[in-house]
Amino acid sequence: MLDFIGQALIYVVPFLLVLTLVVTIHELGHFWVARAFGVKVDRFSIGFGKGVLSRTDKHGIEWRLGWIPLGGYVKFSGDIDASSVPDARGLDAMRDEITATRGAGAEKDYFHFKPVWQRALIVAAGPFANFVLAITIFAFLFSLIGVEVRPPRIAGGRRRARPRRRASRPAT
Repeated sequence: MLDFIGQALIYVVPFLLVLTLVVTIHELGHFWVARAFGVKVDRFSIGFGKGVLSRTDKHGIEWRLGWIPLGGYVKFSGDIDASSVPDARGLDAMRDEITATRGAGAEKDYFHFKPVWQRALIVAAGPFANFVLAITIFAFLFSLIGVEVRPPRIAGGRRRARPRRRASRPAT
């Protein structure tokens, strides 16, 4: 039984560490592009379920580490449910509520009211960050380990040395 637990730890712990790294980079891609476009973020979470660690920074963003380390998410302001896709009536109600509480023009800070091209870039930033991570890891590994390159050989056998010819001297 202890052998099984030891073997499971050898495989499960590194898997969870690598998955956590990949998820963190993925979610940071969404986060950085959203912040670059001025979208308000409520929560950045790695893992699901009840929060194990949580801290709120000066921008009001809750940085959270969840109990189940199998994913993560960035919760933008105005996300009401898990699908993050309100209907037209919900968008109108959200816009009215934001305008009433924060003033006119405040809806520009919310993901759902950004132009389509900005929303598309925010959504695509997560997978793009994973590509950058993969390229970085492979470049790092190849710079340390390298790739074995064998020079090409024309013939399969050993090359024989030709006997040297003596230069003939003219007769005197």
